[in-house]
Amino acid sequence: MKIQVTLARWAHILSAGWVFLLAVLIIADVLGRTLFLHPIAGTKEILQNSVIAVTFLQLPLAIYSGSMLRTTLLLDALGPRAALVMRVFAWALGALLFAAIAYASLPAAFTAIRLGEYEGEGAMRIYTWPVRFLLVGSSAFAALAYVSMMIADLRGPGSSDPAPRKPLNSADLT
Repeated sequence: MKIQVTLARWAHILSAGWVFLLAVLIIADVLGRTLFLHPIAGTKEILQNSVIAVTFLQLPLAIYSGSMLRTTLLLDALGPRAALVMRVFAWALGALLFAAIAYASLPAAFTAIRLGEYEGEGAMRIYTWPVRFLLVGSSAFAALAYVSMMIADLRGPGSSDPAPRKPLNSADLT
C-alpha cells in the first residue's frame, strides 16, 4: 500500500501543478482580453477538460487520507464490530462506484480516439481522449484505493501489513 500512497501523492502533486498552470493561463487570458483585446484561443476548452482531470487526479489521495466526504454521526454511535461492518460497507460501495465509472468510461475513451473527438473550433482544438483516459485510470486507481483501505481495515492494527486501520491522517502523508 505504500507504493499506492506514493503514486497518489504524485498524482496530487501533478494536480496541484496543473491548477497553478491553469491560474497562469486564466491571468494571461484576462490580461490579453483587457490590455490587448485579444484573448488566448482555447482557454475555455482547456479549462473545461482540466477541471475534470484535476478533480479525478486528487481522488486516490483523498481516499487514503480519509478526506472523502463522510459523516460519522452513525458510526460514532455504533460499537466497534458494527462500526467495522459499516466502514467495510462504505469501502466496498466506494470501490464499486469508481470501478463502475472506470468501466463505463472506457468505451467513450476509445471512441474519442477512433473519432478524433475534440472540443473547440477554429485555431484551437483540444482532443478529449487524454482526459477521458485519465478519468478511466484515476477512477480505477480510486477503486483500488478503496479496496486497499478495506483490506487494511479488516486486517486490523495487529497485522503485519503496515497499512493503517483507519484513513491516514495528514502527518502520515508528508
